[in-house]
Amino acid sequence: MTVPPGLEEAHRAARSSLFRTALVFTPLFLLSLAGIGAIIFNLVTEGAGGLIVTLLLLALAAALTGHQAIQSLRDLRSQPRVTAGPVDRQWSRADLFVMRSYYVHVDRSVFKLTPRIYAELKEGDTVVVSHYPHTNTVVAVELEEEV
Repeated sequence: MTVPPGLEEAHRAARSSLFRTALVFTPLFLLSLAGIGAIIFNLVTEGAGGLIVTLLLLALAAALTGHQAIQSLRDLRSQPRVTAGPVDRQWSRADLFVMRSYYVHVDRSVFKLTPRIYAELKEGDTVVVSHYPHTNTVVAVELEEEV
């Protein structure tokens, strides 16, 4: 897929975001898996100890970090897709009590937007969202003009 000249920078920024996410979550996932393996080995060789709770916590960590890592790695190997439709809902929320994140719901998908793009949209606007399919990382949002 060729990227239009005006979207090259947005495409690079989206891929960089995917790469950073994969770079953070993949090692955490692998460490969680290694910890699970070590605990299972310990349980088999030495019997049941106080490690069951630790095993459950590591399994939860592996599930959460693994999902994020795998989806980011899948997106790094795929091409952006396009979703078009009206903005059904838009909202914002504070993440980690520090940063504000902005979201829109379009055609059964939720997309996280930059504050600038979010401010330009309102519910009912028809948009075309270019995004990666597994993480919904947004490359670009185009507002369709009303006829």
